[in-house]
Amino acid sequence: MNAAEFRKLVAEHFSPKIRELGWKGSGFHFRKNPENHIGNLFGIQGSWYGGSVCCETAIHFDFMLDMAGLTFDKITYASSLIRKRLSPKGEGDYHWNFSNDLKKNIESVNSIWDSFEKHGTRFYNDFANFPQPFDKIKPTDLRNSNNYKILGKYYVGNSIELANLLKEVNLLIGNQAQAREFSEIGIEGVNELGKRLLVGKKTKSYRETERFIENQIKKLTVE
Repeated sequence: MNAAEFRKLVAEHFSPKIRELGWKGSGFHFRKNPENHIGNLFGIQGSWYGGSVCCETAIHFDFMLDMAGLTFDKITYASSLIRKRLSPKGEGDYHWNFSNDLKKNIESVNSIWDSFEKHGTRFYNDFANFPQPFDKIKPTDLRNSNNYKILGKYYVGNSIELANLLKEVNLLIGNQAQAREFSEIGIEGVNELGKRLLVGKKTKSYRETERFIENQIKKLTVE
């Protein structure tokens, strides 16, 4: 059994069930169109080493591009800021291993579905009442924590992108002053990143990094 063969079992035993819930997609990538500005994403990913898959739940927003600069209809969980690994117990990393036994592989697909129903839906429900919980996050929350967790449980690894998201949310709900504060936090983070990256001779990669820093500041700026 390899990833391509496992994908066929997903198409047969998983895809019809998730489509009944209003999701679209095929293969290892699925999405549910945005409701109240938030769209849901689900993905299955083959291991780099082969022999297994892991799964990710994620969300994104209809009022901004994702971290790869894509709109919701083109993105996958891989470039989403807010995501969580799926597991049968609801926490921790987990891989479903392939087997030479077809019945066991079908059981793995069914286990993915059971985990999606039990734990994946909890993840999506935590963000179903936009602008909550984002409107409850204050600039001081980001300033006072280097590893801020949304709702106390969802760690966001990119603090600059989180500041940008919160800037956009506050602009959307009309909180201009707080949007500016998140803008400032994000720009401070970009400047610190620039200090670490922009060192040495001004090579081609130096110039590319310079443009990246400039674009990040432009994205974070509130006019």
